[in-house]
Amino acid sequence: MSEAEQSTKRLRIGLTGGIGCGKSTALEFFRACGARAFDADIAVRRLLEDDAETRDAVWTAFGESAFNAEGRVDRAALGEIVFGCSQALATLESILHPRVRKAWQALIRSEHVLVVVEIPLLFENNLQSEFDFTICLSVSREIQTSRLCGRGFTLSQIDLRRARQWSLADKVRHADVVFVNDGSRAHLGDQVRELLRRRKFL
Repeated sequence: MSEAEQSTKRLRIGLTGGIGCGKSTALEFFRACGARAFDADIAVRRLLEDDAETRDAVWTAFGESAFNAEGRVDRAALGEIVFGCSQALATLESILHPRVRKAWQALIRSEHVLVVVEIPLLFENNLQSEFDFTICLSVSREIQTSRLCGRGFTLSQIDLRRARQWSLADKVRHADVVFVNDGSRAHLGDQVRELLRRRKFL
């Protein structure tokens, strides 16, 4: 692709998948290929850690049970509160989602040629029209469970988180592209690079 063609061609990709499917790893490969990548989980973490307005809203909604002894948001405790109660989860999402959305929308409207935005609830929140196309990361249920247990989740915690999202099969059906991540890290990288080659971004 010539410099002139590259300067006028832009691509916005929405990336999703279930918990433990490898979304963050896929983002690493996109970054290595020159993309500007947005990780919604990192954005949420930064809001909870660094944004005073967000922390104040969480305190108002959930009180001291969501904070540790140092006065910082305890993400594990907050997770236990919200994933066990639909109303609590909706309250937290009403605090976080508008702030996160504002950040990634600014990125996709920027002049960067290639932008990839990871959004766990991409289809659940009907955001696919914001992107040129969507990708879903898919793994077998057994591998997903094994990865999450390796990250310290209990089976009950995994089930609660799965219950708060569409099934992985539903996400796969709605996606334009599916990356199967049952294999090696290298295999996932190959899928990222092949997609970008087909789209003439490599």
